[in-house]
Amino acid sequence: MTRLFYAFLALLLLAPVSVFAQEEAKNIETASKITAATVYTDRAKVTRVAVVDIPAGAHTVVFTGLPPTLMPDSLRAEGKARAEVKFGAVSHKQVMSSELTSERERELNEKSENIQDQITALNAEREAVEAEKNFILQLGQMAQMRSGEEIAEINLKPEQWAAASATIRTKVAEASKALLDLDIRSRALSREQQKIVSELATLRTGGRSTYSVSIPVETASATSLSVELSYQVPNATWQPLYDARLSTEGKGDLKLTQFGAVRQQTGEDWTGISLSLSTAQPQRGASLPDLQPMWVDAYEGYNARGGFMSKGAERGAMMQNTVSAQELQMDSVDVFGGAAPAAPPPPQEMAATFTPAQTQTTGFTAEYKIPGPATVPADGSETKLMIGDYAVQSKLEIHIKPQLSGDAFLVAKSKLKGDTPILPGQVNLFRDGAFVGQSRTKLLRPDEETDFYFGIDDQVSVKRKVLKDERKEAGVISRDTVLERNYATEVQNLHKDPIMVVVKETVPAPRNEKIVVEIGKETTTAGYKDNSDNIKGMLYWEFPLAPKEKKELKLGWTLSWPKDFNLSGLQ
Repeated sequence: MTRLFYAFLALLLLAPVSVFAQEEAKNIETASKITAATVYTDRAKVTRVAVVDIPAGAHTVVFTGLPPTLMPDSLRAEGKARAEVKFGAVSHKQVMSSELTSERERELNEKSENIQDQITALNAEREAVEAEKNFILQLGQMAQMRSGEEIAEINLKPEQWAAASATIRTKVAEASKALLDLDIRSRALSREQQKIVSELATLRTGGRSTYSVSIPVETASATSLSVELSYQVPNATWQPLYDARLSTEGKGDLKLTQFGAVRQQTGEDWTGISLSLSTAQPQRGASLPDLQPMWVDAYEGYNARGGFMSKGAERGAMMQNTVSAQELQMDSVDVFGGAAPAAPPPPQEMAATFTPAQTQTTGFTAEYKIPGPATVPADGSETKLMIGDYAVQSKLEIHIKPQLSGDAFLVAKSKLKGDTPILPGQVNLFRDGAFVGQSRTKLLRPDEETDFYFGIDDQVSVKRKVLKDERKEAGVISRDTVLERNYATEVQNLHKDPIMVVVKETVPAPRNEKIVVEIGKETTTAGYKDNSDNIKGMLYWEFPLAPKEKKELKLGWTLSWPKDFNLSGLQ
C-alpha cells in the first residue's frame, strides 16, 4: 500500500506543468457597449462589443442586462483575439428583477418618487401652518367674545391690547405668507413631476426583466478577447424623408436630398454608434406558405319531409405561414496580425463639407451607412439624419387643369439617374429657398419620371369660359337625349422667359355601348393626345409660350344616350 502511494505521488510530481496552468472554469461577466445598429422598417439589429481577459482553459463569457424584447433566434457572436479561441453554443435566459431594467426609466422613476416625497412633506408642513394660523385666529375670537366685566377683571392697559392685536395680526400674516410659499413650491414640484410622468409615458417599457447571454470559450493560453454580440429588437423604425429644392433661375435645377427619420423605443439609448438604415424587410418572411387542398362539397336541398340531407362532410384547411427559425451562428475567432499603422499627420484647416452616407445596393435591397457617430434616444422622439443627394434630370413645365382650378402650377418633370431607387416618403418642397408645401413620392426607380409640384405660378394667367351648354332631343324613330358643351381656355405667359405649358381636360367616358361621346373636330383645338396617363377620356395639350404670348384652347364634345336612360356621373 505504501509503494502505491509513493508511486502515485511521483506521477503527480512528474506531470507536465501545463496541467496545473489551466485555471478552474468560471463565468466571466463582462461590461459591453452598443457600438452599431442597423434599422429596418419594424426592428433593428443591435451590436454590442466587450473586451475581456480570458485565462487559459474553458470558460463562459456572460453578457448581462440585455433588453427583455430581444429576439433569441437572432443572437450572433463573433470575436477577435491574439491567441486561438474557440466558441461554443450561445445560450440565453431571462432574468427577473424587482427594479425597472431601463436605466433612463429607472432614473426618471426615482426622480418622480423623490418629488412625491417632497410634495408629501410640503403638505404635512402646510397642515402644521394651517393649524397654527387657526389657533391664533381662535385666540383672537375668544378675546372678542369676552364681556366688558371680564375685560375689566383682566385689567389690561390700552397699549397692551394694541400690542396683543398687532401680535395676532402679525402671526396670521406670517402664517398666510408661509402657506402661499408652500403652495408655490408645491406647484413647481407638481409641474416637474408631470414632465417626468410624460417622459415616462413615451418610454412605456415597464420592463422588470432582462436577458443574460452566455458564450462558452476555450483557449490554450491566456489572451484578451474582443467579443461582438448582435441581436434583433422590435420597436425601432425608420422612414425616408426628402427635400426637393428647385431653383427657377436658368435651367431650373432640382436638388433632391434624402434623410432618414429614425425612432426607437427599445429600452436602450444609442449614443455615438455606427448607424445604418436598411430597406430590407425581415418581417415579411423568407418563404411562401404551403398550399392546402381546396375541398369542395355539396348539400342537397330540403326533402319532402323537411329534412336537410348532406352528400358529404364539410372539410376545410387553413394556410399556415411557416418560416423556419435561423440557427445560431458560431463563427471561428479571427487572430490579430500586423503592426498598428502609423498615425497620419494632422490635417490642415479647411472648410467643412458634407459627407454623404455610404450606399450599398444589391438586386433587392439598399443599406445606407450614416457617416460619423449617431445618437438616437430610446424615448421614441424622431432623429433626422442626412443620407445624401440623388441625381435627377429635370425640366420645368406649367400644368393647368381648367376644369378644377383657374391657377397654373409650376412642375419639375424629373427623371431619376444613378443606380439607387427612391423609396416612398414625404417630400418637403422648396422653391428658390422658400418652403411651399409638402407632398409624397411613390417608389421611383432609375430612369423613371415623376412630377414634383412647386405651387401656383402667378405669372401665368388662365381664363376659362363656357361657350355652349345645350341639351336637346334628336332622332327620327327612337328619340335620344343629346348634350353639347363647348369651352375656351386662354393662357398667357407673363414671364420674361419662354415657358412650356401642359393643359389637361377630361371628356365623358361611357361604360355603356348605348352612350356615345364625340369630340368636335371644329370646336376642339388640334394637337391633343387622347387617353393621356392611361386615363380614359383625358385630353392632353403641350405647347411653348413666348414671353407675353397668349394662346386659346378650345374643347367641344357631344354626349348622346337613350331618352329613357337615367345618366349618372355627369358633371
